[in-house]
Amino acid sequence: MIAGGRARFGATPPPAGVTVESLSSVLASDPEALRSTLGSAVESAQFAALNDALFADGVVIRIAANAQVDTPVHVVYGAQRGSAPTATYPRVLFIAEPSSRCSLVESFVESEGAGEARHLTNAVTEVIVRDGARVEHVRFTDGTERSLQLAYLGVRLGRDAFYGSRVVTLGGALSRLELTVEFSGPGAEVELDGAYHAGGRDHVDHHVRVEHRAPHCQSRVRYRGLLDGHGHAVFDAIGVVHKDAVGSAAHQENRNLLGSEDAVVHTKPHLEIECDDVTASHGATVGTLDAAQLFYLRSRGIAREEAEGILTYAFVREVIDRIKHPPLLQRASDSMLARLPNGDLLSEGAVS
Repeated sequence: MIAGGRARFGATPPPAGVTVESLSSVLASDPEALRSTLGSAVESAQFAALNDALFADGVVIRIAANAQVDTPVHVVYGAQRGSAPTATYPRVLFIAEPSSRCSLVESFVESEGAGEARHLTNAVTEVIVRDGARVEHVRFTDGTERSLQLAYLGVRLGRDAFYGSRVVTLGGALSRLELTVEFSGPGAEVELDGAYHAGGRDHVDHHVRVEHRAPHCQSRVRYRGLLDGHGHAVFDAIGVVHKDAVGSAAHQENRNLLGSEDAVVHTKPHLEIECDDVTASHGATVGTLDAAQLFYLRSRGIAREEAEGILTYAFVREVIDRIKHPPLLQRASDSMLARLPNGDLLSEGAVS
């Protein structure tokens, strides 16, 4: 856990092949060990620069070469309600050495406390995926009307590496993720999947940038959003295929479902292509529930509220199902259902 800007470690030792250290301890004892990696996956960004200036601690996680780690490594960002506004700047450096396989989970939680002041979390996570390594990364954000959660996630991949990002963002006064991926070796692949919900007066931002700098790499971006109340969402994705990145494939898709007339979404997936030998596509949709599908469920004796809930949840379930670990998949499903207006009417059996 990273709470109050300081790293705290659980009693259970990490799995074999995994090393977890305090970032402040490594910087104090052997700063040269991180000189070539810390900050290497971070592009120029204002909030990331603020984290650079103000972070006090964090964690360094290393997966040994050829290690096959089945147990996810879980990083929890903790914040406590108080009577005065607070801010923390956690930092995570995750390195998967060549031919390793592992999973990283990040969760943002707010604990009960005296007071109703707002809390700002400005987190930076760097993921370095060496040649032939495979990383699955699940990120949960469950916001409140008091939480301001800013996050920068920078990913760099080597030759034939794989990185799968599964993002679940559930509301918040402001929940913003800036995700940047860079292919530095040929033959690598990324899957960037996300599901988000904005209701009440939530504001949810996702900004994705994929830099194809090496040949024969593949990227696929799939985000789906649910909005109701006065919820507001922004999705901005850009895929840049540089002139030397021949044989690349870059695909982007963002779909949004509006559950109220006051909900607003701004979506802009786009591509910049500098070479000819490339396969690419991008698209976005914003709409409401399909009347024909709703009529079909009603004709089968399903109440209107439950039918609306089934169709709404099914809209994001396709993305949530890409989470590989069953306990994490269940958590994502339960959390999303708890946020939906008619989620309490649904059982897992009704929507599976």
